Amino acid sequence: MASLLQTLLIETLPEDTDPILSGYIEKILPAIEREFSPISALGGTYDTHLEQLQKIGDKYAAEKAQRYSGKPDQNLCVHVLNALLIAWNLAEATLNPGLSEEEKYLLCLGITLHDYNKYCNGQGEEAPKAFEVSEILALCVEMGNVLNFSDFWPVWRQYISEIGWLAQNTQFNAGANAFTSNWPQFRIKDPRRLKSTLQHLLAFADIAVHLTNPADIVSTTKGDRLRERLRSLHPKKTLVYHRLRDTLGVLTNGIHNATLHFTKELGWQPIAFFAQGVVYLVPKNTDTPELAELQEAIWEAISQTLADKMLLGDIGFKRDGKGLKIAPQTLELFSPSQLIRELPTVIESQVKNAKNPATPKRLDKLVSQGKLTAEDRESLDRGADLRSDRLAEFILIVQREFLPNCPEYIDWILETLELSNVLNPEDTQVVMGGVNYGWYRVAAAYVANHKSLDESEMSDRLSELAAKLADWATENNYLPPHQSPTREIFNRYLEHYLDISGWETKVPSFEQELSAYIAAKTKAAKQPICSLSSGEFPSEDQMDSVVLFKPQQYSNKNTLGGGQIKRGISKIWALEMLLRQALWSAKAGKFEDQHPVFLYIFPAYVYAPQSIRAVGVLVKTLSKLNLWEVRKQWLDAEMKVSGLQDCKWLEHDPEAGRFDTEQYRDKYNVKDLPFMATVYTTTRGKTVTDAWVKPAFLALAFPLLLGVRVVATTSNFPLYNSDADFPASTVLDGPAGFWSLLQSSTAIRVQELVPNLTRLLLIYTLHLDNRSNAPDARWNALNSTVREVMTDVLNVFAIAQEGLRRSKREHPSKEEVKRYWQFAQILAKGNAKMEEKLKFTKKLVQEYRKFYQVSTKDSSHSILLPLSKALEVILSVPDDWDDEELIFQGAGQLQAALDRQEVYKRPLIKDTSIAYETRTSQELQAIHTFMTTCVKEVFGDMCKGDRALLQENRNRIKSGAEFAYRWLALQEKAEEKI
Repeated sequence: MASLLQTLLIETLPEDTDPILSGYIEKILPAIEREFSPISALGGTYDTHLEQLQKIGDKYAAEKAQRYSGKPDQNLCVHVLNALLIAWNLAEATLNPGLSEEEKYLLCLGITLHDYNKYCNGQGEEAPKAFEVSEILALCVEMGNVLNFSDFWPVWRQYISEIGWLAQNTQFNAGANAFTSNWPQFRIKDPRRLKSTLQHLLAFADIAVHLTNPADIVSTTKGDRLRERLRSLHPKKTLVYHRLRDTLGVLTNGIHNATLHFTKELGWQPIAFFAQGVVYLVPKNTDTPELAELQEAIWEAISQTLADKMLLGDIGFKRDGKGLKIAPQTLELFSPSQLIRELPTVIESQVKNAKNPATPKRLDKLVSQGKLTAEDRESLDRGADLRSDRLAEFILIVQREFLPNCPEYIDWILETLELSNVLNPEDTQVVMGGVNYGWYRVAAAYVANHKSLDESEMSDRLSELAAKLADWATENNYLPPHQSPTREIFNRYLEHYLDISGWETKVPSFEQELSAYIAAKTKAAKQPICSLSSGEFPSEDQMDSVVLFKPQQYSNKNTLGGGQIKRGISKIWALEMLLRQALWSAKAGKFEDQHPVFLYIFPAYVYAPQSIRAVGVLVKTLSKLNLWEVRKQWLDAEMKVSGLQDCKWLEHDPEAGRFDTEQYRDKYNVKDLPFMATVYTTTRGKTVTDAWVKPAFLALAFPLLLGVRVVATTSNFPLYNSDADFPASTVLDGPAGFWSLLQSSTAIRVQELVPNLTRLLLIYTLHLDNRSNAPDARWNALNSTVREVMTDVLNVFAIAQEGLRRSKREHPSKEEVKRYWQFAQILAKGNAKMEEKLKFTKKLVQEYRKFYQVSTKDSSHSILLPLSKALEVILSVPDDWDDEELIFQGAGQLQAALDRQEVYKRPLIKDTSIAYETRTSQELQAIHTFMTTCVKEVFGDMCKGDRALLQENRNRIKSGAEFAYRWLALQEKAEEKI
């Protein structure tokens, strides 16, 4: 079965992709994911590194572990994959002639094994030294067998010397062993190509996947090493970059994509992608783009995206009781003439109150205020419906926004609507409560005179009216001049934050930034402070047609020394909010009601072009993942996280080359790459727990399945500008209470992903199986589930029993017994107290199974008879009895209870090969031992001699004992079959 990453790559690769590269992704990538994903190539936990290094006897273990863990995470799978793809793309871009078939195979396998030392360390073994050639080759053979090399290239073992040489000598450093005389004879047709070509390709790629920022190519020694390798391959090409020193989400992604499209026209070839930009391969002496030209291209791309949605009325407008309102950004994006022409379409999409039109109410108000006679009101009744609402809204908004002090406008409207002889200009200007009721009278009069017009015909008339009005106002210079402060501020934003090789950096000085901050934070500010930014750029009032959250909700940032103030939003963040509405179909002002949790997806250092395109497809086509299905796939895979590959992640079935076809090429092209992808989840539930259940799972699953790094947060503002700003693979910012109850860190490193994801899926499965009522998962009760199992591991079995009662079943199935026992073992792992309790429960059952055994098909009462009797005795006897009295009393009552049972339930008594006196003595001794354990350990140690505490724990002890009994019975049957 294809993995998620494999499927995404296969679907996004062009149809003419080299069969060797396609074969690698098909045959080897799944094995690399399986073996390499849990291993850190960079980063990881200190404890894991320390344990591995100490195991191999490294005397500098602590120092190295500290150094390794101090770097941000990158797993070995994504390290190898991106390195291969970068090397492959570089070869195609620089080599003429290109690589031969055997060289392509060697490139693939050499780079796959180039970090064999990290693989060995991940297995707790010491890697061979550079001079131990035979050991290196043996290791390469072993790894090749594990990684399915034979299916990819059947003759690979004949080239093991070349593969081993490339793996050992990927970098030109002191630890290499590049003398070919030290290696067995090579089979490659031209051995010189190993050093002259393949080694340079591998070295370039291995350096590239360690970059943390596009500007590293000019600001670090890594850039010098990359250029050195590139000169050896193609001296006429060089490296340049673009980067953005800010990350907001959709807006900054749009800037990156527009820049990428612009540079494509210049012949720049992207070779490595980062959250903050791109490194390109370009001819030397290439022209550097002009800032003004690039600003124009970027604004055109951003504004076009917004314009397409605004002109449909989806964003940038808000309708309330006073009519339609236009957001400032909408007024700035379009000229007045253009907007007037497009308003009919917007009004049609916004004004849909056919069952409850506003016009009749407004006319009644005019009558009550003496502005309209009852007879005139009756004559207008046939025009008082949705059609007049739309006409009135159009006339109102044009007057309010574009022609507020233009008396000629009133005359023109009356004349154009052929109402000059019916109504006076004064009749049109009756304002009450901030609404001009007179225009509703005008609209109703027009519709009453044209009552045969249906809604479609009325829409056509409204469009004709808008076109005539725009022409008239333009010809007479009545319209205000078109200004766009947003564009000016956006250009300034690009000037300060966008950086391209060859540009002089224009970063504001500290004094400028301090002045801007003080101006924004004190009473000197003329505008309300932006809730989401530092105040660097001017802000405006928060309009509920712009912000996705509730306006004025974030009001804790008050002026220095001032009182409560009104919140604002900067022009830059207003663009971000509008773009999110445009691309997510999120409702302004209402989105936060759905409890969104944002997943900000970063590359692990770098994306190869193929990798970023694959992640882009996932972001665009991610299905509404069903956690019931996730649970099923995980259980079917025997609780291995690899089973998550079977989940239906995409909205479609896999199809090779799907996104390179004509049908998808325009929709999924390189202009839509997710430099920092922003995905969000919503819930219909009303609790924080509901909101966090799915994102917590996705935040752990994506790094494991795709090699990305994820930050999950309820914040609209990303917490980080790039993956270099945080070390972990997964960061959960302010998760719901169940996460802290799980005692899980909010920063998960690469080696911790599998155990944390396993524990999370365990909890979800336990809850869904026993405390849900499909399709209602009842996640609001999840906190209780987590609290119980983390307090006492035996509650796993108590909750399982609860589920059995809910489903009206008496016995758990064999699979359930195995499952819940394994759940308890997983939860107890690493917790000495839990491990001891689980071990003790097993011991308790083993002790009474020596003298009492029944079929697992019998009732719980029968299975737990000895334990129930023992606990009953302890709870019922006087408080002043000592332990010995309790033991003898309990043993006597147990013996009496056994005497009433059939002989086949008493394994010691039914063994007729032993004398009866011996059998009875053995049984009595076993009973005494069991009762001693119950009194001294269960009552004395576990419950501190407190009968109330024993009573409280009674049911969970019995639930644990029953599952232990069933599990031991299954173990015995399995051993008997062997």
